[in-house]
Amino acid sequence: MHYLKFLAALTALCVTSTSATCFSSGASWVGKDLAREKLRDACNELDGTYDAGEVYSVCRDTPRQKYIFEVRNLNGNAVSLSYDACVANLKRQIDNCSRGGYETFGGVRF
Repeated sequence: MHYLKFLAALTALCVTSTSATCFSSGASWVGKDLAREKLRDACNELDGTYDAGEVYSVCRDTPRQKYIFEVRNLNGNAVSLSYDACVANLKRQIDNCSRGGYETFGGVRF
């Protein structure tokens, strides 16, 4: 019985913690390796503390494509974002979505 309660609580946590959406229109990634490189550079600016509701975006241009990386704190309190968490969360949009997308994890939208 305790196992089922734990499993139900864990499932509810997973369902409410993460939601992802891939864009259905717009340009496809020209080169995912280049996008990942630009992402690592952008996360040098995007890591840090975000106040409640704060949003910050960084643009990186290449000769063939423009990349816009954005982080938005949807929580009612400040959150801290490390460089590694920035890269990991935004990288999923490159790896899993052919046109990019967004994901909310722990009240932070990437």
